[in-house]
Amino acid sequence: MTALAIATFAEEGPYLRARVAAVAAQRRIVGEWLPYASEALGEGEGERGIRAAAIIVGVIGAVGLFALTTWSMMVAYPLNVGGRPLWSWPAFIPAPVEFGALAAGIGGIAVLFRNARLTRLHHSAFEWDEVARASQDAFVLAITCDAGEDANRVLALMANAGATHSRLVGA
Repeated sequence: MTALAIATFAEEGPYLRARVAAVAAQRRIVGEWLPYASEALGEGEGERGIRAAAIIVGVIGAVGLFALTTWSMMVAYPLNVGGRPLWSWPAFIPAPVEFGALAAGIGGIAVLFRNARLTRLHHSAFEWDEVARASQDAFVLAITCDAGEDANRVLALMANAGATHSRLVGA
């Protein structure tokens, strides 16, 4: 049976030591709650892929609107204005550029929401007292482990790193 080892730390130093020890022991970290963003952790999980998604969605949106404008002017509703050619591409550029920027912004926000899991209405972790304190003054780390001796090893690992409080959930 799988359990979660929840450890609370009073300061950032012991928390980072416990995190490094858990990664070195090849443990799966399933939750981290901190009162502020830590520079030592580097780029967060939520920031991955936002730039690439924004660029891809923006380019697809701009090319799509340019194609739609070209098709509508040349095929669907050809309009000869002052003897100019039907495919006057410089006139078609401003709208796709603006639409591409709008699509890039919407795509980036959508990926941010997906990465941050902001579409969830409820998560069981918010019922834990440790997580409630994490927004004020505590550093909380949740690691998966098997119930029994493996759980005792994980709790000992957290205690050696400097955890002020640790417990098992779901064992």
